[in-house]
Amino acid sequence: MPGMVELRNVVVRLRYFTLGPINTVFERETYNVILGPTGSGKSTLLKTIAGIYKVSEGNVVIDGIDVSKEPPETRNVSYVPQGYAIFDHMTVYENIEYGLRFKGIPKPERRRLIIEIAKDLGIDYLLNRRAVNLSGGEQQRVALARALVIKPKVLLLDEPLSMLDRETRDRIILMLRELPKKYGITVVHVTHDWDEAYSLADKVYIMNEGKVLEEGDPEQVFNKPRSVFTARFLGFQNIIRGSAKGNLVVLNGEVKLSINGEADGEVYVCIRPEWIKVMVDNGVGLEGHNVLRGIVDEVIRSRIGYQLLVSVGRGLVLTALSATAFKPGDRVLLIIPSENVHVIKSNETVKV
Repeated sequence: MPGMVELRNVVVRLRYFTLGPINTVFERETYNVILGPTGSGKSTLLKTIAGIYKVSEGNVVIDGIDVSKEPPETRNVSYVPQGYAIFDHMTVYENIEYGLRFKGIPKPERRRLIIEIAKDLGIDYLLNRRAVNLSGGEQQRVALARALVIKPKVLLLDEPLSMLDRETRDRIILMLRELPKKYGITVVHVTHDWDEAYSLADKVYIMNEGKVLEEGDPEQVFNKPRSVFTARFLGFQNIIRGSAKGNLVVLNGEVKLSINGEADGEVYVCIRPEWIKVMVDNGVGLEGHNVLRGIVDEVIRSRIGYQLLVSVGRGLVLTALSATAFKPGDRVLLIIPSENVHVIKSNETVKV
């Protein structure tokens, strides 16, 4: 069975930006999250699937049908823009009804569908309220109700949580995660927020400069990225050039780390700060390739601990995360399990 949305050699040429070529598939009843920096083409990709932008080359296929030349209204796709596009002068009921009226659904059927979706999303008590008086979370649910009530095959969400406070976002995330199975739809969601992507995605797509650089399940993309760009974008603060031979990598010609698996030649070593265990160096005890002695250069306090910049050897500084409040000048041991030393072969990386 083909995927619900297939992009085949899709290229979109805009005045100052080119999207693609892109070849990818969004499977049926899955939650797909597209991550990338500002200007990478995430929203352009959504608008291309929606039909707002026309393809210059290639094909957009939805549910096995080539819709490349079809207008947005015939694609059976719902698109929720970043600002929700709620009509302030209308009631919640009228906002949800908008797409149904456009499709020519009879009034009694419209009412049944509106009440049903409003109850589903917990906003039935808001139906007679004017949209201008809604909170951010309420607006988000109204936008979703309007998008879902027309029973689309594909739901496109452009940064749907960016305008919400943390508590409201956490509640909405729980609701969003249920959408694919509950409504039998494929969701494509754009964001630049790592936590959001990790919480929601069945599959993550990394974009930059109009192209999809890599895709995979969140565990693989976040912990074993295939490119230096992805590693840097997703918070690997320790990305160091080195040379590998067998199950050993050497950094700066002197610091040795053992790895799981084998590699040879020039590589990038990628280690997340939270993967490094920090201990006081009392001058005795642990030795080995993955136990490094260092001196704390700088301490940055954060809500998840203390970020330490530690000098290790000549000119090599590693960033580690610690629950202990070390201070500059402290001597420490950095313990890095071999399974946490992620290696990317130099010829598989993109521009740093």
